[in-house]
Amino acid sequence: MSRVTAIRRFGLYALWRLVWAIVVVFSIVSGLFVLFVIAPDDTDAPMLWAAAISGDEVEFGDPPPLSEQYIEWIVSVFSLEWGESMTAATWINGSENGAMSASNASAVAEAIPVTLAYVVPSTIFAFILAAVVGYYAAQTSRSWVERLSSGSTYLLFSLPNFFLAAVIFYTLRDLDPSWFPDSYATASGFLEHALWLSLPAFVLSTHVLAGHYRYSRTETRAALNERYVTLVRSKGAGQLRIARHVFRVAAVPLVTVFVTELLAVILVAIFVLEVVFSVPGIGLLAYEAVLERELELVMILTAVFATAAVLANVVQDLATIVLDPRAHR
Repeated sequence: MSRVTAIRRFGLYALWRLVWAIVVVFSIVSGLFVLFVIAPDDTDAPMLWAAAISGDEVEFGDPPPLSEQYIEWIVSVFSLEWGESMTAATWINGSENGAMSASNASAVAEAIPVTLAYVVPSTIFAFILAAVVGYYAAQTSRSWVERLSSGSTYLLFSLPNFFLAAVIFYTLRDLDPSWFPDSYATASGFLEHALWLSLPAFVLSTHVLAGHYRYSRTETRAALNERYVTLVRSKGAGQLRIARHVFRVAAVPLVTVFVTELLAVILVAIFVLEVVFSVPGIGLLAYEAVLERELELVMILTAVFATAAVLANVVQDLATIVLDPRAHR
């Protein structure tokens, strides 16, 4: 197969996966509409109370047909017209501001970069470190290094995120309160932001490292026993060349495991870490929306998380094809 043909096939496959992702996201949004309709919702009470206090008139009437509501819901979701909420007003303007509501889309747009600021670097660092340590442990099977690394990672993986986060939070708060500014907006400069975000990044990286290490050690150990690796080693190849051959084969299952299993761990962890450390990310926004019973905002955030999971699945499939073109044959 020529290079041009391979690129064309990959492009068509990527386009097909993108169309599939759009269909899945559309189905998820439609399912959320059904839940939105059938779920009991009394969150209008605060707004009606505020309208009565201000003297505004509140008009009641029959709701529009479900078909019209569904079309309006779909259009609003994909056009980013996500409505307003009191939670978004508090999120954007602060609790001392008198605004009754603010744009949900603006609140989500402010929260996502904060979460990505610590999730992306900590995940990449943990992924690479787990691969390196797992490879070294696979080469030194039954040695003290392998036992120490295995025992340490099992201990880290067994520790709940909230426990480790709480220990770090209360310890540093008593020793040096400057680690925790009053708010993300009042933090002065990059360094204070970096110190604050380094705490959830550290806790998240320990959990990802512990979870991914086991798979990395298992896959690299299996690859080291392959005939072609034995042949390369018999020719006097260095450790770097052997590692390149090993990771070329082990990369596909490692990427698959990382996306399918550890993504769920990350999604759960951000809720815990952002609540404990008061990091104004997407997890804390969802937590506050649930507490305030902002059903529409909760549904929007659910759609955001689901879309992220679908896109991660697409990236996994495309990465698998790039790492091993035989998977597309």
